[in-house]
Amino acid sequence: MREINLPAFLALTVACLSSEPLLAQTTDKVEPAGTPDKTASSGPSAAELEKLAKMSANPLGAAWMLWLQNDYTHFDGDNDALSSSGEWANTTTFQPVMSFPFHVGDDEWNFIMRPVIQYQSSPYEESFGHALNGHPEDIPASDLANSNYPFSGRTSGFGDTALLTLVGPARDDGFIWGVGASQIFPTAEDDVLGQGKYQAGPAFLVASLAPNPGGWNIGALGQHWWSYAGDDDREDTNQTNIQYFLNYRLSGKELIGMAPNIKINWEADSGEKVNLPIGLGYSDVTKFGSMPVRWGVELQYSAIKGDEFDADFNLRFLFIPIIKNPFASY
Repeated sequence: MREINLPAFLALTVACLSSEPLLAQTTDKVEPAGTPDKTASSGPSAAELEKLAKMSANPLGAAWMLWLQNDYTHFDGDNDALSSSGEWANTTTFQPVMSFPFHVGDDEWNFIMRPVIQYQSSPYEESFGHALNGHPEDIPASDLANSNYPFSGRTSGFGDTALLTLVGPARDDGFIWGVGASQIFPTAEDDVLGQGKYQAGPAFLVASLAPNPGGWNIGALGQHWWSYAGDDDREDTNQTNIQYFLNYRLSGKELIGMAPNIKINWEADSGEKVNLPIGLGYSDVTKFGSMPVRWGVELQYSAIKGDEFDADFNLRFLFIPIIKNPFASY
C-alpha cells in the first residue's frame, strides 16, 4: 500500500489557524442637545475617520468589528505527490471582534472575545480522511493509484472553530498588553478540513502603538494549543501561532507594513516545524455608505518553511466593518 504522509496534512491545517490583531473603538463625538444626528445619515466625518484609523490599529480596544479575511495560499515542497506547480488552498474566515469594558479600580480595562469561523477549499482528496483516522485500508484503490494522491482532488467546507479571549488595560496608544486563553473546537465538516481535537492554551499580546502619523506600530499576538480530547485516532497537537505586526503610520488613516503569522508545529519532524513569513501590505479606513470600514491587502513570503510540504506564498485580503459597541458608554 502507498505510504500516506501525515506531516503534510498537519502543515496545511496549522497554516489555516491564522489570527489577526484585534481592533479598537473610537469614542463618539458628543453633540449638544437638539443637534441633528448627522452620523446616522452620512457616517463619521473625515476627522473621525482618522481617529478610527488610529484606534483600529489598537489590538486591545473597545470596538466591535465584523472581521472578514481571505487567505489564498500556495504550498510547495519535496513531496513526490505534489505537481510541479505546487498546490493552492483558500481560507475565508469570519472573526467578529467583541469587546466588553469593565473597571479595575479607577482604570478601564477591556475583555475581548473573538470566535474564528473558517471556510476552506483544501487541496486534499476527501478520502485522505481515512488515513487521518487510522484506516488507510479504506482508501479506494482508484485513489491510491493516482500518482498525485492525496493531492488529486479538492475538499471544501467549514473547518475547525477557534475562540480567542484577552483581557488588558484600555489604552489608545503607547504600551499595550493583554493575557488570555485560546481554544480550538473540532467542528470541521470533513476530516481533511480539521484536526479532530479539542485544544486549548494561553494567549498573550504586547504592542507599542505610535500616537501620531510618522510613527511605527510594533507588536505580537501569540497563541498556543495542546490537544486534550477528541478523536483518539487523530494525532495529538502541540502548536503555536504568533502574529507579529510592524506597520508604519503613513498618514492619518493609512498603514503600510506587515502582519504575518509564524506557525510552529512542535510535533512535526525536524525541518518541518516552523513557517516564518515576511510581507508587505497596505490598509486604509474609509466609508462604505455610512459605515466605517478598514480594508487591506498583503502579500507574504515564507522565509523559513518546511522542506517537504509547506506554505511559501500567501495573498491576504481584509474587509472589516466597524460597528458600535452596545456595552460602551460614550
